[in-house]
Amino acid sequence: MREELTARQRVEKREQYSQWINRSVGFGVLSFFVATALWMLTDRAVVLFAGLGLYWLGCLGMAVGYWQSPVSVGDELERRMEREASQTTFLFVTVVTILGLPADVVLSTTGVYTAPAAVRGALWGYLLLILVFGAVHWFVKRQYE
Repeated sequence: MREELTARQRVEKREQYSQWINRSVGFGVLSFFVATALWMLTDRAVVLFAGLGLYWLGCLGMAVGYWQSPVSVGDELERRMEREASQTTFLFVTVVTILGLPADVVLSTTGVYTAPAAVRGALWGYLLLILVFGAVHWFVKRQYE
């Protein structure tokens, strides 16, 4: 049976697990970047696979940090900041998609301009992201009705 944590202990646990999560993610990302740089120098695939394994190990460490934390890792201010950042990002993606896709179709069909493959891929990827968001939103909304 667990004891109830005091307010100070909850804050300490939140900081402890947040630090664990941040270090795990940082270790994984840094390991992958270092491995990619070494792979470019040595051209040995094993280095790249090792970097990928360390990256996944960092992701696993992050997940363990979230699962094992006795308190919510994010506080109310962090949740509000994440929500505002998410809304701004979604607005950006939506505006770029609404303006960019029709322009890409019209300009490439008429032969005026053909966007590079990376730009076209990003635009269509944004559309897919919006569709996935819409489907998930619809599903979650049905759960609350």
